[in-house]
Amino acid sequence: MTCSEPREGPGTHYALFAGLGGAGVDYLVTGATALVLHGVPRLTPDVDLAVDPDPANVARCERLLASWGYGESGAGAHAEGGATVRRFRHPLSALGEIDVLLPAAQDYARLRAGSAAVHLVDIAIPLVGADELRAHALAAGTACGREDAEGLEILAALRTGAAAGGDETRREQIRKFSRWSIAARCDWLLAAARLAKGMAPEARPLTRGLVRRRGWYGRSPR
Repeated sequence: MTCSEPREGPGTHYALFAGLGGAGVDYLVTGATALVLHGVPRLTPDVDLAVDPDPANVARCERLLASWGYGESGAGAHAEGGATVRRFRHPLSALGEIDVLLPAAQDYARLRAGSAAVHLVDIAIPLVGADELRAHALAAGTACGREDAEGLEILAALRTGAAAGGDETRREQIRKFSRWSIAARCDWLLAAARLAKGMAPEARPLTRGLVRRRGWYGRSPR
């Protein structure tokens, strides 16, 4: 998929998620990006989206990515846990790689039913739920997956006031990070993405500018 006049693409996660919502795309943030938005520190340059596989919804997502100048990777679609994964890349945007997961309709309905949401400025960002992320991380059977699952367990314990497992340093990292605003977590994600593209991490602090202007500080309006 190509675009005759590629744009620069979304410069921030705010622009990406606002664009998806504005285009009427039914999606959930998943993967490491969702971990960060839930409150677990994780450096990741990419964005993973679970998208409702309804053909009309997929077409809306494709049109939006094409309008931003994203092209589908030559590697093509592949399967991950029963879901089709399509990789889209942009040569200029800091958010240069977006993986679009297309689960079966019943699986997406289950993800949607257990989903969560966080608020940034004037948008709600839908996320795959923490329980689902933890189950997926454990099912991966990797050291990274076990670390992600442990991070979610510590976060859940901290939020309920229960005793959290894991080593003291990890608990303290998550305790501090989980107190960050959603805007600050998005800045963390953007810095990782920009560094991966060889860009200055704070060259375009647009997220904080938006939040200061609107005055919501990443929280849902009352």
